[in-house]
Amino acid sequence: MEKLIFETNAQHPSLVDKIKDAIEKLNGIHEWKIDLDSIYNLLTIEGIRLNPTEIESELALHGVEANRLYEE
Repeated sequence: MEKLIFETNAQHPSLVDKIKDAIEKLNGIHEWKIDLDSIYNLLTIEGIRLNPTEIESELALHGVEANRLYEE
């Protein structure tokens, strides 16, 4: 299982519905959560064979800006 973390512009709960709509169109996602209390509004996605570029593109189509964060 892979885990990807994205910084987003989801500062309002209404964008959570847009994130949900975008994620439902993608394959391989097992679980996701958004932390609106974080200053970076972190979106965590877990799944199999995740494509970060595809996730960012699909979110952008739904009006959500997302940038993948890399762990060291």
